[in-house]
Amino acid sequence: VHSVNAPVHIAGMDVAPGEIIHMDENGACKFPAECAEKVLENVIKLLEEEGDRIGQLQKASSAAEIRAIFGGKGYAATGDDGDE
Repeated sequence: VHSVNAPVHIAGMDVAPGEIIHMDENGACKFPAECAEKVLENVIKLLEEEGDRIGQLQKASSAAEIRAIFGGKGYAATGDDGDE
C-alpha cells in the first residue's frame, strides 16, 4: 500500500477520495458520494422505464411500432436517425 485516501487514475479518469465509481461492460462513471441517493432514484426510474419499454417491445409487430416505442429515447439517441 503506497497511500490511503489519495487521488487515483483508473479507467481513464481521475478519481478523488469520496467519489464513487460504477463500472460494467459498458464503461465507467464516477460521482460524488453525496449524490448516491439521487443516483439511486434515477436508477430505479430507469429500471421502471426499461421494464415498461421491454413489455411494449415484446408486443410490437412492426419496425414502425418499435420506432414509436423508442420515440427518440434510446440510450444514445441523437434525435435524428435519418430514416424518417
